[in-house]
Amino acid sequence: MFWLKTRIVEGEGSLESLKNEARNHERVLILSSGSMKRGGFLSEAEDYVKEAGAETMSIAGLPAEPSVEAVEELLPKVREFQPDLLIALGGGSVIDTTKALKVFYDAPDLVFEEIAFIDRFSKPKPVPKLKTPLIAVPSTSGAGSEVSAASVLKKGGVKYNIVTPEIAPDVAILDPRLPRRMPKEVARNSGLDVLVHGIEAYTTNVAGPFSDAMAIRAIKTVFEWLPKSLEGDAEARARMHYAATMAGIAFLNARLGLAHAMSHKGAWMGPHGLLNAILIPYVMKFNAERSEYARKRYDEIARELGLKSAEELIQAVKELNEQLGVPKLNDLVDEETFTAKLDEMVEKAYHDGLIAFNPVEPKPEEIRKLYLKAFYGE
Repeated sequence: MFWLKTRIVEGEGSLESLKNEARNHERVLILSSGSMKRGGFLSEAEDYVKEAGAETMSIAGLPAEPSVEAVEELLPKVREFQPDLLIALGGGSVIDTTKALKVFYDAPDLVFEEIAFIDRFSKPKPVPKLKTPLIAVPSTSGAGSEVSAASVLKKGGVKYNIVTPEIAPDVAILDPRLPRRMPKEVARNSGLDVLVHGIEAYTTNVAGPFSDAMAIRAIKTVFEWLPKSLEGDAEARARMHYAATMAGIAFLNARLGLAHAMSHKGAWMGPHGLLNAILIPYVMKFNAERSEYARKRYDEIARELGLKSAEELIQAVKELNEQLGVPKLNDLVDEETFTAKLDEMVEKAYHDGLIAFNPVEPKPEEIRKLYLKAFYGE
């Protein structure tokens, strides 16, 4: 099955479509990153909403990492304002926080631990029908949260998922003016996240022809345009912005695999996209050596890129990492701290729900070896 709930509006200046989207709404709440406020896009969005005749309230400066604590802190303000439309203006963290706010605003009796995917062996309660529509306006190009049915939230330093079609945004507005202001490092990390989304979505055990098309296009875009995007090239930034959403559509349907399971549980070490980039070559080699299906799928990606084999693809991913200055894990965290947390990461990664979609079922000891290889750069 291929599914997409979100209507996508794209193109230069498409933020103006908020005028139409906010029409017939009375109270519109905009949740924004600090960078969107500083860049003037928040006030532009507010103006469009006011032109539509709606009362508007904005909360800017949401935390860089979505967390259960942040949601609990924001909820009283949201309930007091009683919005009938939510707009998330910012990166994946802003969109994920807004999705979670929608859940607990529309269904106040729910408990996070009961509806979140804590691990793949637990069965969360279903989220009921939610009524408040959500518009996502991404300012970074990586998370794919503007089309996905998941909200990734930290609790106690570990990332968990709320997954339900109810939180997939109703509309995504892809205005390439917004990501042009991304700092180089953010553009790199989010762009590499797109690559890992594409590679993992293409090689899961539930991938299909429609998700494949989106995944392949996203992968090819990263190799061609990400280096230029880091130089500030406007067309490259736009292409990467659209590729991020394509990769999001791919993993919405085909899910993700072991690299994401490991990066979620190692979230304390660094930015999500960067961790994915560090881990993915090791995960690809592991999968290719143990699964004929995975190897065949990597071979297919390789041919799309003008390469010959899974080995050449893995090498190309490593070379892209080197070209873009991706560090090793031991550049991000010292050996003593890493070793102290290794058992916990291995255990939690093994229990992560995404393991079920990886082409190979890894044993805990194999996950440990992969973490260690990534740490020492073996």
